[in-house]
Amino acid sequence: VRVSAARIPALPPAPPSVQTMRRIATSMLCAAVLLSAAHEASAFAPMSLRRPSAALRPPAARRVQGPSLASTRMVTEEMSQAAQMLNANGVEAGTLLAFADQGSNLAGKFFQVSLVPYLSFLYFLGQEANGTPKMSTFGFRFLLLFVVATIPTGIISKVTYGCSLADADWLHGSAELLLTVTNLLIVYGFRQTMGRGEPSFMNNNVKNGALAILAAVGLTCATGIPVFGFEAHTAFLAGIGDLPASFVASSLSFLHEEPKNALSIPTWAIHFSSVYEWIFAMGLVWKYAEASGNEKWKGLTWGMLPLHASGIAACTYHWWYNSPELSFLVALQAGLTALGNTTVAIAALRIALSTGWSPSSIKLPALPGQTPPPSDAAAP
Repeated sequence: VRVSAARIPALPPAPPSVQTMRRIATSMLCAAVLLSAAHEASAFAPMSLRRPSAALRPPAARRVQGPSLASTRMVTEEMSQAAQMLNANGVEAGTLLAFADQGSNLAGKFFQVSLVPYLSFLYFLGQEANGTPKMSTFGFRFLLLFVVATIPTGIISKVTYGCSLADADWLHGSAELLLTVTNLLIVYGFRQTMGRGEPSFMNNNVKNGALAILAAVGLTCATGIPVFGFEAHTAFLAGIGDLPASFVASSLSFLHEEPKNALSIPTWAIHFSSVYEWIFAMGLVWKYAEASGNEKWKGLTWGMLPLHASGIAACTYHWWYNSPELSFLVALQAGLTALGNTTVAIAALRIALSTGWSPSSIKLPALPGQTPPPSDAAAP
């Protein structure tokens, strides 16, 4: 399947269906806020009128010991012992794999379950006959690296600081940066494919840039504590854009003082950009259905909607300083993620079926000592 550039409109007004989905997304944001109010009205009270919860004040950061950096234990050694330490404290390994350190066990189960349908989604979406933009396919796969990155960052926040990943700003922002990169790759792939008419288009410079960011995140996590001495609430990217505390105290004294676990401006920028990028991706997928002539792609737009709602639930939880009183939002986020991964998998299956895929297309590897069946393409 090849997308013809001549068939692609020059960014026409959004169709009524896309406008409807935008209204639904906005309504979900309002509903999340109202649900928070219904669950615990005190969460909406100014922080100056109520004392922060003791759970929001994690223990002091464990500083690096030793007379010099040569005597500092490498983070890799701590990581090798982290699972045993967490297990001794009653934290199951399944919770780590679910990157649900900030939520309940229910959230962890949801996150674990959501992995299987997402892998199915990648399989069906990657069928060559679909004409899926190659750059966007790489973006969807890049999301798995974000999931993997949340495991070491979650371990570091728990073992070193005794708090959740959501409360350790520099670790939180570093992990979420990979999610933003994922969404940018998806958007870039669909835009370039519709502009060029070539689903096979792949910009290696962009791909290598994404991998370089991944390497930078890994290096930051490995050196942040032993080399730079980052503490639990060290701001991501040095808190670029944050107002100085002295200025807030002197000139903006009417504002309440935020707790130490409040997200920094760079971390908030990443969260908001991820939410909006996903909306843009949904709109581009809808337009790709019209450009490619395969209306089944519109089903993927609808399938992406629960994942957008999951992002809104996460932002709502962070907006109220990750309050334990609103921890149900973490389970809600995980449940919406599991639902969204299932709906996009179904949508990708419908796309694959429309382009000729069938269960008989699945080729299982031959067992040891078993002769593989002859290929249909082999000459007689």
